[in-house]
Amino acid sequence: MSSEGEPREPRRKEVRARLVEVTPSANGLSYWILSAPVIVFLGWFWVDLFELIAAAARPVGLALGTTTYIALIVLPLGYAAHRLVTSFPGIFQRAGWTVHPLAPLRPAEQYSVKYIVVSRERAATDVRRVLLRVAQGWVYLEVAIVLIGALAIAPLYFSAVEFGFGR
Repeated sequence: MSSEGEPREPRRKEVRARLVEVTPSANGLSYWILSAPVIVFLGWFWVDLFELIAAAARPVGLALGTTTYIALIVLPLGYAAHRLVTSFPGIFQRAGWTVHPLAPLRPAEQYSVKYIVVSRERAATDVRRVLLRVAQGWVYLEVAIVLIGALAIAPLYFSAVEFGFGR
């Protein structure tokens, strides 16, 4: 509670803005490279599991396992993760969006103003855009895996030490 004589915190300037879906450079190649470790690891596990269950020859099982992995895991999970993160730009710090202010700003103040989002504009959906969204989604999934792992490691460590490991 502040009294009348105390100075108040300065209010941040509020600027109306629209969000436009980001188009990564190089067709999202950096996103695919960044998400490759988790995609390859899960793919390896999926294909091994598929070959164990399927009663087909190895090359046929490998081809079917890879195809079903891409169709059932890679594309839907990546696209769903992208849609989830971009649906809540306030929570996820406008990931996947670029901000276009509707009022002129000086370069020095573009990061200190509070943007009031008035509209979101997604890019036209075509095959290239879907693959870009999938790649971005897998990067978001990988970041989530890292954060969850960082939170889970401390209790796992203390649990392991309690049972005598690491002594």
